[in-house]
Amino acid sequence: MKVHPTAVFGFLVFFYLTGMGFALVEEKFPYPEFGDGQPALLVPLGLVDGIAVDDQNIYFSDRSNHLIRKINHQGIITTIAGNGIADFRGDGGPALQASLNCPAGLVLDSQGNIYVADRNNHRVRKISRNGIITTVAGNGIGDYSGDDGPALEASLNLPSDVAVDREGNLFISDRSNNRIRKVDPQGTITTYAGLGPAWYGGDYDLALDAYLKFPFGIALDGNGNLYIADRGNNRIRKVNSDGIITTVAGDGLFASRGDRGPATRANLAYPTDVAVGTSGNYYIADRNNSLVRKVTPLGIISQIVGTGVTHFNGDQGLAPETNLHLPFAVALSADEKYLYIVDRNHFRIRKLEFATQRITTVAGNGHHFKEGNPGKALGALLNGPWGLEIDKSGNLIVADQSNHILRKVTPEGFIFNFAGNGKPGESGDGKPAKAATLHKPTILVYDPHQNLYVAVRSGNGWRIRKINPQGQISWFAGNSKVGTEGDGEPAKNASFYVIADMAADSAGNLYIADRANPFVRKIDRNGIITRIGGTDWAKLEGDIHPNGIELDAKNNIYVSDSGSSRIWKINSHGGVSRFAGNGDFEDHGDGGPALNAGIRSPGDLKFSPSGELYVAEERGHYIRKIDSRGIIHRVAGTGVAGFGGDGGPALQAQINGPTSMVFDQQGNLYFTDRVNGRIRKVDTQGIISTVAGKEHGGYLEEGLEINLIIHNFP
Repeated sequence: MKVHPTAVFGFLVFFYLTGMGFALVEEKFPYPEFGDGQPALLVPLGLVDGIAVDDQNIYFSDRSNHLIRKINHQGIITTIAGNGIADFRGDGGPALQASLNCPAGLVLDSQGNIYVADRNNHRVRKISRNGIITTVAGNGIGDYSGDDGPALEASLNLPSDVAVDREGNLFISDRSNNRIRKVDPQGTITTYAGLGPAWYGGDYDLALDAYLKFPFGIALDGNGNLYIADRGNNRIRKVNSDGIITTVAGDGLFASRGDRGPATRANLAYPTDVAVGTSGNYYIADRNNSLVRKVTPLGIISQIVGTGVTHFNGDQGLAPETNLHLPFAVALSADEKYLYIVDRNHFRIRKLEFATQRITTVAGNGHHFKEGNPGKALGALLNGPWGLEIDKSGNLIVADQSNHILRKVTPEGFIFNFAGNGKPGESGDGKPAKAATLHKPTILVYDPHQNLYVAVRSGNGWRIRKINPQGQISWFAGNSKVGTEGDGEPAKNASFYVIADMAADSAGNLYIADRANPFVRKIDRNGIITRIGGTDWAKLEGDIHPNGIELDAKNNIYVSDSGSSRIWKINSHGGVSRFAGNGDFEDHGDGGPALNAGIRSPGDLKFSPSGELYVAEERGHYIRKIDSRGIIHRVAGTGVAGFGGDGGPALQAQINGPTSMVFDQQGNLYFTDRVNGRIRKVDTQGIISTVAGKEHGGYLEEGLEINLIIHNFP
């Protein structure tokens, strides 16, 4: 009896009936950041290229995130192959630790092994039933070679799909070679169809002498006939068991006419997959028509799912009235009661029940899980990343200023929205922070209770908003006006000029460096704001511009002063002393006493776990540290604004506008490389890397006029 996926929460442990009793099988959920362990209906999907089903599960390839995923019989999604990194590695080991590169079509053999067209690695990989991955075809070179020799030594070129027959022969849609290749059970590869040039011709002759044009999906019927979605020719081709090729659907025109007539006179528009039933019906993913079409054994074609209109119009409707958007792949259930459809640009997997002609969704919530939001942090578009914090679990929280959101970067390298809906504003207090509006969030700080404080622009001035550990946001301080008023009153009555930095002490008091206000301010646990520093601070001469603030383990306060190019220390009794900087508006003195050094424009301050004070020099494009002996050293940046040096010594790297810093428990330094739109890391060995963001960060605003050049890539 086949059990179909449903939208219910599954248990983490399942019992299956075996010939000897019950077998205990533990379900593993390796990537909760991708939604593993959740009902598949609730998670976003990436770009899905291929789909296969067995009696218990649905398998699909997440091309854009380089994963193979599974939906079990209780509707729970998990990952079974891929580490999310686009690369080639891991053969002979667990599939979950292996790297894939844009996996495309996949198929199950009769033993439950999964074959995957690892497209951009120019290989076909095999995932055994016990989860071990190996390569079965392709040497990794995108070319055409190797026929009549070992498949592992042959060249493939962007393989797009695979199929397996009863004898164990593996068929490969060698897309950019315009051929179908065959690997026999002994591992020898040959060409099965296609001469190589991208063209159309050769029907009623040997398939080896025929022309194909960017073949995509392939499928076998029970008689050994191979069906090919000949995408570039807008046709479905069939190679019979004698090796003769014919066209069975499509007249070559990129259009949508011809339903209820002969399939060979109908139009198709970039068909990308085909599924064949035992009754002789076959089903076509007619991609650019946003339809699924059916061809009967008599050769009559009809539209069975889709209207040609692409907006999402819901589930539970009749299949001919349900909109699809670029359906990419199709698969029949073993009992042929259901057809599964990759509704690609709706970011869903849909199920057609033939008996009722109803459509439902079995996976995907309609959102795109991609590089960025959510997705892999290295692909995220950050727009002026400013504040940076780290929580107890090692997640980085980033103030993505000009995108008006806070982002979370996990230790595994995935990024998610943490707070803000992307619209500028100050609504949402008392509600979940993800639904709130934020206006240019800048500075972030956690207190000891894991309340997160966020400095945001408001009116002509500032507000500080608070996100509690349960994710609720509230207004904490600031009256949205410019000024210095409000001392001795509730912090909501206070005005600020420019909130440059914030810090919290072990008791939960909040300290604020206001760059245009010479006094540092404190908000106590009762919400009252006051000035700190006393008479000693008031006696400081010259322009005082507090630009950064930090506390040590004894609650001494350190203030970077961009006005005097110095760093000041305020002890627990209010006494003020100079900690670093001789007042020179230039950078010099590395390797010597910090008191004698020039620190042109000190910004953010942060203590490392070992007690060294790090200084971000945004205008100097440096990060420096003051060690326990009071000696200053440069730790990152050459002083030349730019981007470069990842994978090498941080001292030789270019950075541009380092703004905020945090340390993890291991002592690795993270900072916002603001102008470069990245979050970067300096490890304990001094090696720099990027952990989030990429070049040309940001979102486009509505109403902008842009020019596009569109290429029709195969």
